[in-house]
Amino acid sequence: MIALLLAFGLLAAELTAIHLANDAGRVLQTLQRGEPRWQWRPRVPRDLIAGRIFGDGDARRTSDGLEIISRGKDPFELGLPIAQRLDLAHWPVLAVDSEGSATARVSIVWGDGHGTACLTPAQAWQIGAPLRIDLRRQTGRDPAGRPCPLPLSASMLRLRVDAPPGTSWILRHVALEAADPATDEWTPPAFPSPSLPSPTAQLAALTGQTASPLIWLPVNASAEELLTWRDEAVRRQAGAIVVRADLPPRTPRPGLPGWLTWLACGTYAAALLHLAWRPRGDLIALAAALAGPLWLLAGLQWGGRASWPAAAAFASALAFAAWSTRDKGLRQWCWLGRWKSAMWWAPLLLVPVAVAVGQLWGHPMEPVKPGRAVIYLGWAGMQQWLLLGFALPRLERILRSGPWAVLVVAALFALMHTPNGMLMQLCLLSELFWAACFLRNRSLLPVAIAHAASALIVGAMLVGPMLRSLEVSARFFS
Repeated sequence: MIALLLAFGLLAAELTAIHLANDAGRVLQTLQRGEPRWQWRPRVPRDLIAGRIFGDGDARRTSDGLEIISRGKDPFELGLPIAQRLDLAHWPVLAVDSEGSATARVSIVWGDGHGTACLTPAQAWQIGAPLRIDLRRQTGRDPAGRPCPLPLSASMLRLRVDAPPGTSWILRHVALEAADPATDEWTPPAFPSPSLPSPTAQLAALTGQTASPLIWLPVNASAEELLTWRDEAVRRQAGAIVVRADLPPRTPRPGLPGWLTWLACGTYAAALLHLAWRPRGDLIALAAALAGPLWLLAGLQWGGRASWPAAAAFASALAFAAWSTRDKGLRQWCWLGRWKSAMWWAPLLLVPVAVAVGQLWGHPMEPVKPGRAVIYLGWAGMQQWLLLGFALPRLERILRSGPWAVLVVAALFALMHTPNGMLMQLCLLSELFWAACFLRNRSLLPVAIAHAASALIVGAMLVGPMLRSLEVSARFFS
């Protein structure tokens, strides 16, 4: 078990380091091509912050851009989504490509990263003509009227537009351009120098002298440490590029064509249909049902916008598992069971443990919305049904050992939380206990309740000082 705990920590750190190297490679590839480091090509309303326009305006999907419509006399704002932060000191020129023939007035709103919003003076804009706003010449001012210096790390960027009611145009492309062309021509060293400064020293040196400084992180850093240092570097200077010392920036491999991933999904679904019609034994059924969830979660496909083929494979796997558990001979569990017995309540013993851990190493409990608790209970019930209701009985027959089956189920539960290293380790330990309790009672409901309650408590008390987040798959890196 100790080996598994260490292995999950190392796996999470390695996946995180690879992610940082790929991210850095994409940035360098963009700069070397002379393309804007920050750019937006909105096509649908959800490509804007909150999926809508703030104020008297509306957005509609079009084939070659996003149609913007003025609905009233007051100005409205278009929020541009920012993955982390952006550097307006080195990339201060905002360029807008549009289609139309109307006249409007436009200004820029940005957040300096410290809670202050700055607004530039409005200027005339002939929609359809190229628009370039140099923020070095259009001084932004805060709500008190004080001038705002251009930040190295801005947290918000919006276009404020004042146009007559009924005015409409197509927004095609928005980009931040560099003030100095040399900004986009920097080439990093292949590896760090032998005398590598500490991360703290490197972060302290982020003063904006270089547009895209390279930060080298220790090889033995955990996934949480790598992302914490990455976040701090970007908070200080958005143009910083952060990698682990043994994994320099590298050009990411091109992803599979969309048609090929859909073909893989269709092949997988067809295989599940065949197995549902003609079962081939516990091991094949187990591997087939778990391949879909592991593709979506451990395969890092669940990001801001889930990979639809992987999501479809996940749904197909759940349908196959549900079909396979129709056999009363295989269904060795129930939802409620003997709730009056002491063993029924045993899984809930981890709830006070989670509270105690939060009291010792966390922070005061944050409020939990009832709706989120209900959703989490459903999500926990689905996971435990798949692992304990479907997988565990088959593993018992395959391995002919309850303890080994419990260990494998716990490892699978941890893998479904890849690459969140600390969470994977907590999941391994928790599922070992819950699965052992389940073997004695075969009731899923108490395990689902314990799972949901423990996760909500951990999220409300431990996220921050001890745990980065409860996010899994590609969402963990954000």
